[in-house]
Amino acid sequence: MFDGAKADATEAVRDRMIDILEAMMSPDQGRDVLNWRIEAKMAQAALLSRAVFNLDKRDARRAQRAAQQKIGACRSLLLS
Repeated sequence: MFDGAKADATEAVRDRMIDILEAMMSPDQGRDVLNWRIEAKMAQAALLSRAVFNLDKRDARRAQRAAQQKIGACRSLLLS
């Protein structure tokens, strides 16, 4: 889940999203954008932790699906 080709692809999407954010933000939005990025990273990390280390298998699957949906939403922004 955390390495390999899928992780590399996710990192590439992340890098492109950062490029888009930086291109769109005004100079005075730097702190806000950094805060959004940190919050998003923490939220995704929490979902992935639930998906991997959760003893409740149903909740682990829900967390995995939610994490994939969030990544999919970012990818769709890049494609539109």
